[in-house]
Amino acid sequence: MINKDIIEQSQRTQRNWDLTKSIKDEDMELFKTAVSQCPSKQQRIWYNVVFIKNRKIIEDIYNNTARFNYPYEDWPDEKGNYGKTNSQTLANLLVVFNSEYELAKNEDDETWSDFDLSFFVGESIGIAAGYLNLTAHMLGYKTGFCGGFDCIEVDKILGSKNSRLLIGIGYPNKTKDRKEHHLDPSYIFPSYDKEIKIRVIDD
Repeated sequence: MINKDIIEQSQRTQRNWDLTKSIKDEDMELFKTAVSQCPSKQQRIWYNVVFIKNRKIIEDIYNNTARFNYPYEDWPDEKGNYGKTNSQTLANLLVVFNSEYELAKNEDDETWSDFDLSFFVGESIGIAAGYLNLTAHMLGYKTGFCGGFDCIEVDKILGSKNSRLLIGIGYPNKTKDRKEHHLDPSYIFPSYDKEIKIRVIDD
């Protein structure tokens, strides 16, 4: 059952994982439902989704997150290296959203610009990712979003096109601060609080 605590927890990124556990098969089916049965413009296809449990593929994708992550004060180091990879992606399950514009086009789309198509793709992936994120937290998992990665290399790894967003889903390592890098305990990722302005207009 969903409640306020689950919603609030779902905004917090997990950076380290308990890899001794596996995602349940029945939960995988719910994840597939979450990303495929959410709203999209005119119920059309704007994205594809890849679910990955293979550790080698997950680690290969993880290794392509360093140079494309947000830079912090210690990047690059004195040798010019960008070493802080994004360990959100090392979860028990890695989900990749990719877009292929030809899936969305039909005869009515002749007047649509690339900007229009990009907007609908981004909007649809955002909604699907939100559904997936909340579903995962309702089932007791933790999550982490990653938009900073080498999409060209990830596409090569997966044999896909236009990878746009990564989401790690899994079991947290309960012995660590959630912000601690999965492979580098000396590094704690920064985390912030946000205040969203909400207006309510009554009748």
